[in-house]
Amino acid sequence: MKRGLALVLCALLLVPAVMASEGGVNKDLDLEGTSISAISTPTASSDGVEFDITVTLDQDAANNGTNVSWTWQVCLNSGVCLAPVPEDLTSSDGGATWATTMTPVDDHSYVNYRITLEYTDGNTTTYPESGWGGKVWSDCWVAGEESGGDSCESGGLPGFTILATVSVLGMMAIAVRRLNN
Repeated sequence: MKRGLALVLCALLLVPAVMASEGGVNKDLDLEGTSISAISTPTASSDGVEFDITVTLDQDAANNGTNVSWTWQVCLNSGVCLAPVPEDLTSSDGGATWATTMTPVDDHSYVNYRITLEYTDGNTTTYPESGWGGKVWSDCWVAGEESGGDSCESGGLPGFTILATVSVLGMMAIAVRRLNN
């Protein structure tokens, strides 16, 4: 019974690493039913290189003074995500096209984002309402036991190290319990 409990605990510790979204596959924000006509981001993000985002509004939203902001979050190859950062975009054409730039930190795995539209009446709408609508993977990423990207150097996988450590700790817990019985 105790051994089974230790194994279940180890399995639960591994679940977040295993259940990550499919590594290396970008996710686009669903624009259907929104006032957003298009979103342009890089196909891959790079450590320390500017990440540009451009949001194009439909004609109605552009004409009625709608403002655009986004919230972005950088997640690291270690499996930790940094705090989300809200930021306003700027328009240089009177409200149809909005853009800004951020720079991902070193050893990042991907950039999450969501878009918020603020209307002249003070109301706001965030796409999606919860969670992250868009994800752009790094050109050198780790997700659980998977890794990839065009700019990775050969070497060990940080995700694998975490999984191995948790597995060894679990086996040690089982061994200690056996010795105590």
